[in-house]
Amino acid sequence: MMNKMTVCRVAGLALVVAFAFTAAAFAQDATYVGNSQCKICHNKKEEGEQWTKWKAEAHSQAFAKLSSDEAKAVATKAGVTKPPAEAPECLQCHVTAADPATGKCPEKIQPADGVQCESCHGPASAHTAEGKKFKGGDKTAEPAKKILKSTAETCKKCHNEKNPTAKAGEAFDFDKMWAKINHSNPAKAKK
Repeated sequence: MMNKMTVCRVAGLALVVAFAFTAAAFAQDATYVGNSQCKICHNKKEEGEQWTKWKAEAHSQAFAKLSSDEAKAVATKAGVTKPPAEAPECLQCHVTAADPATGKCPEKIQPADGVQCESCHGPASAHTAEGKKFKGGDKTAEPAKKILKSTAETCKKCHNEKNPTAKAGEAFDFDKMWAKINHSNPAKAKK
């Protein structure tokens, strides 16, 4: 019989794999480009400075948090045998696109950047290519159609009851948490 931690790890792995397949299918075989590419277009003051907002909040520091004494205690209690900053079961939620089995990331993803744009919006190569066409004058280009829109389900792939820091009986409140990290484009909200 599997112990509770093994069941949680298997369930978490299945959820991550399912999300990865969904994201890959949606993003039309897109690849990860890294947050420095996102910053090029998504850091203009008049459009909401999304990159700067991300950099100032906890998701950008998710990997660094794995080196804290608190993370080490949580990992020990959860039965994680490696240091949290090396453990695939921790990295899969604290680093963008970390392989759930190995903890390795795609080439353009820097673990130190924590949970960056593509964790929530999916691989962005198709989006950035479409954005370059639009900036080049192709008004038929639609970069917004080449990227995932985050939902409560996107967040729940990590913010769920299997998360060892989740409070027992407390459900993830998407609206409350979105208010903390809201990085909507105010120019689009006016339309």
